[in-house]
Amino acid sequence: MPKSFLDQLPEALSGKIGAVVRALPSSLEIFEELYNYALNENNNDRRKQHKKSKLRESSSELKTDQISEANTIFKLEGVSVLSPLRKKLDLVFYLSNIDGSPVITFLKGEERELNIHQLNKNIKMASFLPVPEKPNLIYLFMTYTSCADNKFSEPVVMTLNKENTLNQFKKLGLLDSNVMDFEKCVEYIRKQAILTGFKISNPFVNNTAVNADAEQISSFHLECHRGTKEGTLYFLPDHITFGFKKPILLFDASDIESITYSSITRLTFNATLVTKDGEKYEFSMIDQTEYAKIDDYVKRKQMKDKSMSEELKAKSKNKSQQLTDGEADQPSILQEATRQMQDEKKAGIFSDDEENDQNFEAESDLSDGSGQESSDDAEDEEEADEEEEEEEEVDEDKEDRCDQNVSYTEDNFAPITNALDQELQYKELKEPLGLEDIPIEIDNDDDEEEGSGVEYD
Repeated sequence: MPKSFLDQLPEALSGKIGAVVRALPSSLEIFEELYNYALNENNNDRRKQHKKSKLRESSSELKTDQISEANTIFKLEGVSVLSPLRKKLDLVFYLSNIDGSPVITFLKGEERELNIHQLNKNIKMASFLPVPEKPNLIYLFMTYTSCADNKFSEPVVMTLNKENTLNQFKKLGLLDSNVMDFEKCVEYIRKQAILTGFKISNPFVNNTAVNADAEQISSFHLECHRGTKEGTLYFLPDHITFGFKKPILLFDASDIESITYSSITRLTFNATLVTKDGEKYEFSMIDQTEYAKIDDYVKRKQMKDKSMSEELKAKSKNKSQQLTDGEADQPSILQEATRQMQDEKKAGIFSDDEENDQNFEAESDLSDGSGQESSDDAEDEEEADEEEEEEEEVDEDKEDRCDQNVSYTEDNFAPITNALDQELQYKELKEPLGLEDIPIEIDNDDDEEEGSGVEYD
């Protein structure tokens, strides 16, 4: 009995089949045919499983896009990326192996740092922007909804060197070797972006053929501060952006409710943007020469200028009123001195009239104790009168030089002198004349009772 297949079976199963074959010898052929069939089916199952495994592996490989020359739209090497990470990376536009959709990726060697899929949905805004004071560079600025694995959320900001980019485009055969205009690179990138589903604006090109919209020509940028950070504020046809130090700000022009100007000086001023949500963003140290541009932009976009709003007027009025009230409660020494001087000038207090001179002379006679004057005394008196007249002229000159601003009394002499030193630059009165030379009126009840009148030092 051949044992070609029975030997491959388990011993118990092989003995049972042998007993049947001994009773019915013709059954051996049937058992052998059954064995071969089962063996073939098992092999088929193994082959199917192997094929499925291969398919799964192949499918897994397809899920990772393969970047090759065949599916690359264009590639720029050594691009300086400022956001959302700071590295020199390769910028690649290519078509996905999975669904054929365009993809933007940033590569460091073979490693992908940032992937943006579904460009027609994910790219919200993209624009070329000038780099202040560096005409050989240009920014490419993009904002997006999401990226692969949601690794980043900050806008993409990269710097393109115009000369290097031109050379790369020529090397790739995208431009003729004799082309020297960088705008040709910009036009090519913009066209490819349109084909991949999004638009890159170029608002600072002064070319009406390229920019049919007149508003784009009026785009401008200026230097300012946001808190302690210095940056550039770009006014674009549909957006306002501040950068490019984190956090980068981007506003839709239609979302700006109003603008106010404050801290206005001879050289600079501050501008505060207020969104429809009530958020306020203040930008300071703006050059005065930029005001006309901002004002024109605000008017074109129909934003409200609330610099002269009733609310701000009320705040300003309240502040002024508080200062006025404080001055009313405690007037400055200089104001009080001026008021007293004016009142006393009207009353003639500083005028050395003849009546006072006569009283002074009479009182001097009484104090002598004699009823007659000798001729020597008369001559002395005449000399004294002449000296008095000279002193009076000097006193009047001093009064005129005081500009009718100060009245000196026993109570306010010291503080008024200090105020004049500080606020009126009282150098002219102090030199060559000293403070001791200024006439002083002293109000003293005891002196009035003795009839002493006015005393002069």
